[in-house]
Amino acid sequence: MNNKTIAILGQDYKLSTTFVENIINSTKANKDQDHIKMNIIINNKLLNKDLNYLNELINNIEKSQVDYLVLTFNNKDIYNYLKNKTNIPIINSTFNINDLELIKKIIKLTGKELKK
Repeated sequence: MNNKTIAILGQDYKLSTTFVENIINSTKANKDQDHIKMNIIINNKLLNKDLNYLNELINNIEKSQVDYLVLTFNNKDIYNYLKNKTNIPIINSTFNINDLELIKKIIKLTGKELKK
C-alpha cells in the first residue's frame, strides 16, 4: 500500500482545520494509523509574503519529505513563489473546504481509500 504524506499549508485556522477534518472523515480507516500522514502548518503570516519566512517554511517542509503540498488558500503570488522554490507537487485550486472532488483526489494520490 502507498504511504504518501501531505503537507497542508493554510493561513486561516477555521478553514484549514475544517478541511483536514473533511479529509479525515472521507478516508477509510479502521484505526488512527490508517489515516493519511499529514504535516499541518497553519499560520496567518503566510499572506505577509515575508520571503525569509517562506524560505524557512519551504526548507522545513522539504526536510519532512512530504509527497504533496496542499494549499488551503488562494494567493497567486505565494503559489507561484512556492512553485518556483520546491519540486514538491502543489495541489491548489479555487479552494473550497467542502470540494469532494479535491478531497477524493488527495485521498487517491496518497494511496488511501475513500470511505464508501
